[in-house]
Amino acid sequence: MWKLRTYLGPYRWQAIFGAFFKFIEVICELSLPSFMAIIVDRGVKNHDQVFVWHYGLIMMGMALLGFGSASICQYLAARSAQGFGTDLRRALFKKITKMSYQQQDQFGTATLTTRLTNDVNQLQIWVAMLIRQVSRAPFMIIGSLIMAFTLDWHLALILLVATPILGFVVYWLTKEMAPLYRHYQRQLDKLSSVVKENLGGVRVIRAFAKTKTENKKFTGENDEITRTGLRIGRLSALYNPLTATIVNLMIVVILWNSGARVNNGTLAQGTVLAFINYVNMILAAILMLSNLVILLTKAMASGERVQQVLAAEIGEDATVAKSGTVDLDSPQTVAMQQVNFYFPDESGQRGEPVLKQMNFAINNGESIGIIGGTGSGKSTLLNLLPRFYTAADGEITIFGKNQQQYSLWQLRHLFAEVPQDTTLFTGTVASNLRWGNPDATDEQLWQALTTAQAADFIQQQPEKLQAPVERGGRNFSGGQRQRLTIARALVKQAPLLLLDDATSALDYLTEAHFLKAVKQAPWQKNIFLVTQRIGTVAHCDRVLVLKNGAIVGFDTHDQLLQTNQFYQELVASQLDQDKVGGSNGNL
Repeated sequence: MWKLRTYLGPYRWQAIFGAFFKFIEVICELSLPSFMAIIVDRGVKNHDQVFVWHYGLIMMGMALLGFGSASICQYLAARSAQGFGTDLRRALFKKITKMSYQQQDQFGTATLTTRLTNDVNQLQIWVAMLIRQVSRAPFMIIGSLIMAFTLDWHLALILLVATPILGFVVYWLTKEMAPLYRHYQRQLDKLSSVVKENLGGVRVIRAFAKTKTENKKFTGENDEITRTGLRIGRLSALYNPLTATIVNLMIVVILWNSGARVNNGTLAQGTVLAFINYVNMILAAILMLSNLVILLTKAMASGERVQQVLAAEIGEDATVAKSGTVDLDSPQTVAMQQVNFYFPDESGQRGEPVLKQMNFAINNGESIGIIGGTGSGKSTLLNLLPRFYTAADGEITIFGKNQQQYSLWQLRHLFAEVPQDTTLFTGTVASNLRWGNPDATDEQLWQALTTAQAADFIQQQPEKLQAPVERGGRNFSGGQRQRLTIARALVKQAPLLLLDDATSALDYLTEAHFLKAVKQAPWQKNIFLVTQRIGTVAHCDRVLVLKNGAIVGFDTHDQLLQTNQFYQELVASQLDQDKVGGSNGNL
């Protein structure tokens, strides 16, 4: 957590002045019992009202000065904590957005969300309390001890004996609670993951009547986090009674020792009252410290989790533009040689191979259909091309140049992608379409909408291109969202188009019109089309057939239909074989 102090740097003067004003408040507060002792021993004892009023007004002035100092400290602490939290969240969000797919998969969406929100909030609370209370409690304890020794050093020795006992209690409880807080945060990640999964799949849950099952699953995770929270609560509940018992026993001992001295006149009554007030101040400060220790334990657990994300090594920044030559007229656009890819297992080591021995070459102008069973690696293959994932072995060349020789910014500007999950962002149709090309004209937007077969339903919107898009595009149907994401990719006008099952929500007629129109785009060099439909890949120039992460066929549809048994089985599972042959037309 100490490494995160740099985010407090811009607000260090606010923090320093906040602690300074808290120090003034403590001085004002510490002076009050001494003034009270003077009033009792001199004014009340001698029935001197003028003396009592004089020192009473001084006490009132000190109280007002302390109140003003406390208010300034509160304001500065709030400014510092909010600024720290804002900067830390910004840095964390920036780091997450720069992570590769592999790193995001390694952490998980749920835990990244929790670290960005709950964990940063815990750290922000700790910074506020650090300025407001951590600076107050030591001042209060040390100041009370000094004032106690000033009043009577014999009684003050009792405080020195009790202090190590209180310190041991605080240390023991902190040691017991620290691992529990870390475990609590991990359980909160799991609970967040369950909630995210249920909210995202609520329709599926209801469709399969699994509400009770999911409720039971959520209850199980919730009960686990409750049990951990109760254990933390039981330990936290020991702070106040243990510390209060020690301090109250201390007061009993003080009264026992001071009683005889008051009777024989060697100790003034006002001094005893002031001394007990200082003991109570020490008690309040220690109780405050105990609560701060709880917050510190939470903050340490959260700081460790946040630091793990910030310390993650990020490769090249994809947002940094770098120049370089690209031969778009290269006869060979994309090629893979001996490429393997593995997802890491739980220990971070290589798991089972997802893609193995990828060897193929794509010619300029070809449309490539990619087909295979579920889990055969089709989407992963597409993600390797723009380096969303990095191949473990082998070489990938793009337009005759090794993929690693391109900057990420340059490489990804060569690709336009339509992913499996249709994602639209809150805004308008135009703002969504311009994601890949902010300078695109309205004419270009309509051209892309027409090619994607989306112009008709956008024309029906009263606002046309300025029609609102709600979060996730929920005000559009599944097919409409898919066509809008296709149009967004086309507006980018990238030479390589990746369509990852991008026409699954389209009917066959709409899909046929789109596939015919997209081939005519003048900037298009290659189209890579992942699909489960044989009728779609049949019109591609060549078909790449995958099975269990390996290439089992790469040829034209007609040739594969004659020579590739696995492809024949795929065709037979979808179409009547008597109607399949002789359908190889160019996409």
